[in-house]
Amino acid sequence: MERVIRTAARKGVDFADLRITDSTNTSIMVQDGRADKISAGEALGAGLRVLVDGAWGFAPTNNIAERQLLQALDDAIAMARTAAPSVTDPGMVAQIEPVEASVRTEYKIDPRQVPLKERVAAIFALEEAARQQAGDKLANVVASYGDAVTTMYLANTYGTYLQVEVVRCGVNVFVTATDNGELQWASKRRAKLGGYELISSLDPEQFAGEPARKAVALLSARPAPAGTFEVIIDPIICGLLVHEAFGHNCEADAVWAGESILEGKIGQQVAHESVTIIDDPTLPGLNGSFVYDHEGVQARQHRLVHEGTLESYLHSLETAARFGVRPQGSARAQGYSFPPIVRMSNTFVAPGDCSFQEMLSDTKKGLYLTGGNWGYVFTARGQFTCNVEEAYAIENGKLGQHYRNVSISGLTLETLRSVTAVGNDLRFELGGTCGKDGQSMPVDAGGPHLRIRNVVVGGRG
Repeated sequence: MERVIRTAARKGVDFADLRITDSTNTSIMVQDGRADKISAGEALGAGLRVLVDGAWGFAPTNNIAERQLLQALDDAIAMARTAAPSVTDPGMVAQIEPVEASVRTEYKIDPRQVPLKERVAAIFALEEAARQQAGDKLANVVASYGDAVTTMYLANTYGTYLQVEVVRCGVNVFVTATDNGELQWASKRRAKLGGYELISSLDPEQFAGEPARKAVALLSARPAPAGTFEVIIDPIICGLLVHEAFGHNCEADAVWAGESILEGKIGQQVAHESVTIIDDPTLPGLNGSFVYDHEGVQARQHRLVHEGTLESYLHSLETAARFGVRPQGSARAQGYSFPPIVRMSNTFVAPGDCSFQEMLSDTKKGLYLTGGNWGYVFTARGQFTCNVEEAYAIENGKLGQHYRNVSISGLTLETLRSVTAVGNDLRFELGGTCGKDGQSMPVDAGGPHLRIRNVVVGGRG
């Protein structure tokens, strides 16, 4: 790698980096009492990126022999030089200090050392527990598992040389219940930076039984009311909201492209003064955590909003140079065949000083919204929609009628400015992957309970 990078410098590039990744992964899906899909794979390859005369060139290869890497270098340079005359927005990179380091994920059980038969049996146990709990109301249950071990080697023309080993495991149970033609579903997932101890520590009846009980209970819930309500959202929905509706708007490549509602708003109030929003890849054990990003920048906490005021965006080397700020490690790539782009890590609303019970007791009329698995955002328009698993009516500080088929939508900044209470119970329960520009990356999101006024709630029968 050092010889290839030195060759790049001799050929006159403005910047070059080379990432070699060696990864293994296993995925298991058990559905309705059978092992539906089991796969295992290994990928070894390199991605070489250069900046020449303001133009980027990128060449991936699955052959890491030196001769092939030098050919990839020539290909990347040729691409950049071909593109340079027509580039209207020249590329650039921020200067960073070189790093030489070797780091690895801390874990107790290497998933590669656990026999496949044992891993499959563990997922069967989760699926069976969900089926037993749902009983005759069961329509379908899917239990899935995944693990990945990746070693990345990174070198660049600044003099950085890194070796980073990352281990992640995750599990998900999705239950659909039915009664008289009505279908309801619920799910529970967990994904962490770490080893197989995540799975071996689970109690199947507790973990898989929860979504089964919820799906069955939703069959007898009423259809959600539609209208504008004061709502209390739980930490899962808070995480969805802050990731989907706000976090993507903080990615500086979207800001630079004019596709973010936060463009030009650094130093301005974008949320209620009780709201602080953080993206932090340094939190131990969370699914979106890492030590160095895929450009060789050490991870740091990113305080995006402080007491309602927008403080910063998330940056790559290129966007940091464009905005004249210090890179803080927010560029990642799905694999060797993709270039790094700006990505969130663990994004959350910082906890306040209000307990959930205090928040509830102080609410005369509204809805308590809990559980959710997806959201969608029109970044440039500042509009969002979040799916909610269930809701409860709030009457004079007490929970009442149970509702199903709930969604919330609104304008991102208007919603954040309408927060009236921030809980003290920060939780992360959204470990999974986030898609952007054809790439999926591990992330997590969370927060405390929030109370928000004038939220648009929709439902269906």
